[in-house]
Formats: sequence, C-alpha cells, structure tokens
Amino acid sequence: MIKLSNISIGYKKESPISTGMNYTFEDNKIYGILGASGCGKTTLLRTIAGLTQPLEGVVTIADDKKPYMMHQKYTCFDWLNCLNNIMIAEKVLKTGKLNVEDARNILARVGLEEHEKKYPHQLSGGQKQRLALARTLFVKPSIILMDEPLSALDELTRIQMQDLILKTHRETKNTIIMVTHSREEADKMCDVIIELEQFKREDK
Repeated sequence: MIKLSNISIGYKKESPISTGMNYTFEDNKIYGILGASGCGKTTLLRTIAGLTQPLEGVVTIADDKKPYMMHQKYTCFDWLNCLNNIMIAEKVLKTGKLNVEDARNILARVGLEEHEKKYPHQLSGGQKQRLALARTLFVKPSIILMDEPLSALDELTRIQMQDLILKTHRETKNTIIMVTHSREEADKMCDVIIELEQFKREDK
C-alpha cells in the first residue's frame, strides 16, 4: 500500500506542478497514469520512489517496501554485457540470489537470448529498453514504478512486452504504477487509470 497524504509535487515550492494530492494505491494492482506532457507524471513517480522529495505532505509505503523504478531514459550499464546487465540488479540489491539461468531465462522472455554477450552500444533503442525491462522483472520487486516502459518498441514487440508484464504481475502479485501516453495500453493493462491533470481515477 502506498499512501499520498496532501502532497505537492515539483521542484520549487513557489511553483508546484500539482498540489493537494491524496490517494491510496492498493496492493496487487496495476495503475496507469495518463496526462499531458508537463503535468507531473514523471515527477509523481520520482516522488513515490523517494528520488524527489514532496514540496509538502507525506508519502507512506507500508511495510517499508522499496519501490523499483524503471526510468523513461532507461538505464543500461555500458561496461557490462547484456547478461551482466541483468545480474547487476541482484548485486546492487545485495540479495545474494545470483542465478545465471534465471537471468538467461528473462533475457529469452524479452527476446534477447541471442544477445547475452553483446554490450548496450551494440543494441538498438528498443533492445536497450527490453534489456532494462528484463532487469526490472528479474528482480521481482513488490512495487514497480514504470515511466513509459515500452515507448521505444514497435507495435508487435510492445504487445508482447505488455503480455509479459501482465504475466509477471499475475505470478508475483506485485503493484505497478505505470506512466503511459497510450490510452489503449492503459485500458489493456491497468486495473485503475488516473488522469493526473484532474487527479481522477477510473476503476474497472
């Protein structure tokens, strides 16, 4: 459970992007965040992740769970090959569960099984995005924050990755908060859709 208590988001107190936000994200659901460019979608995710402090109010995350954020400018570690780009997630989190076969399996599920020895500079933009998605799903976090996670993909690959995210969600029963510019994607994937500019929700 993630609770927003009267938070204001932004980077300058005198000019907040959005104010007075009160909301509770329930466990085991996928939330879609929609809105025009500049309305604060990414800033909201960063605030929930703790990367940006709210200008006012409090973000409370039950059970001290740590959100895992997949950024819009997806991160790849250029000095590591694809397989080690997956494995580093466990090293950073210090879980002690380094499993090469699991890492290879998630690479296969995103269609990169033939690229495990390649480095990010040898990949296309869509392949890099799939690599970042693979690393996120490999960790199996209980809370995932996704900022346009499929924006660089062609239509067929995008559909395949949507299905993979949904399948992983059903398996792990995690909570996903996903920013997307696609209403069609939100309708397919999300239990709740939030129009950020009005901060209204649509339950299914």
